[in-house]
Amino acid sequence: MSKYQITLTPVDKFFFGGDMTFKVGNDENDKHNSQFMSYIIESMIFPQQTSLLGMLRFLILRNAGSDVFNNDKIVNETRVNTLIGERSFMVGAKNDFKTIKNLSHVRIRRTDGKQTADLEFAPLYRELTFNDATYGTYNLNDISIPKLDDYEAKKGIDVMLTDGENKYKLDDIFVKDRRVGINRDINSGIVSDGALFKQVSYRFNNKNAKHCFVFDAEIDESVPFESYNGQVVSVGADNSQFVIGITKDVKEMISLAPYKNAVCLLSPTSLRRDEAKKAIFAITRLMSFRFLTDRKDNRADDKRTYHILNSKLERSKRYELYAPGSVFYFDDDSKKQEFIKIIESKEEFRQIGYNEFK
Repeated sequence: MSKYQITLTPVDKFFFGGDMTFKVGNDENDKHNSQFMSYIIESMIFPQQTSLLGMLRFLILRNAGSDVFNNDKIVNETRVNTLIGERSFMVGAKNDFKTIKNLSHVRIRRTDGKQTADLEFAPLYRELTFNDATYGTYNLNDISIPKLDDYEAKKGIDVMLTDGENKYKLDDIFVKDRRVGINRDINSGIVSDGALFKQVSYRFNNKNAKHCFVFDAEIDESVPFESYNGQVVSVGADNSQFVIGITKDVKEMISLAPYKNAVCLLSPTSLRRDEAKKAIFAITRLMSFRFLTDRKDNRADDKRTYHILNSKLERSKRYELYAPGSVFYFDDDSKKQEFIKIIESKEEFRQIGYNEFK
């Protein structure tokens, strides 16, 4: 295996989908429609790791030759299985993507002419004082609420990015691109009720510095991966396109100092609520997680399509992850190490760049 550093520079605006959609299917009584349909849809600011994995799998297929993959269709099933594995990402399973061993979590690379640095979500860490804690009851359990230095309840804690020294507001890095449209029937041109929609995509704010996404991946040496450098790839929804940069020169552009009494999440992390409760206190954000699954038993023949609109692709159930920057506090090092082992035990998430921490 060889380790590569991969950059994704957007060609134009980009849109990374989440739970909310304009419309899902035709059944208005569908549970997903009633809970997650809206006329305003806003992109996430970071791509999902499953999207990055899907991009890499497709990139390898696209360059495998017309005898393996041709006109967006798989020609040689056996060869494809040896290149990218038989299945896409699955929760609770041992995933094998063959030539793709693993991915790191995605970061943002910022270059301002003077220096280049990678940006992570800034930890929501605050110094705690339990000596003056307020005690209360939550879910029939007695809990202590510590005093947080430099915290105002009305303001909360801002979500920011950091290079380890400097902090940046999201507006310093991203610019919203708002578009308004109307859904019409493609054949009749008739506008249905509730057809007006507003879509919020993003661009990088490149006024004072240049930005791109960056992550690392281990790829089998049998794949001429570095030769794919400079190709245009699609990541996320709305056919968002990026120029991919590939190099074996893997540079560590950031180093967040670990905290003695806490664990800080660098990426979205899968934890059950009972597992999270092992911490004495936590400052967290939550985020939803869904992904497309390609079920082998749904494949009609070897020449199946490899397209996001393929009816054989299914939408996973909704998962809830702890967002990067979340912090879990401990008053005992053995409990902290037990918590770390739980995070590391989610091997299927770790393999694609989730459940990373400091």
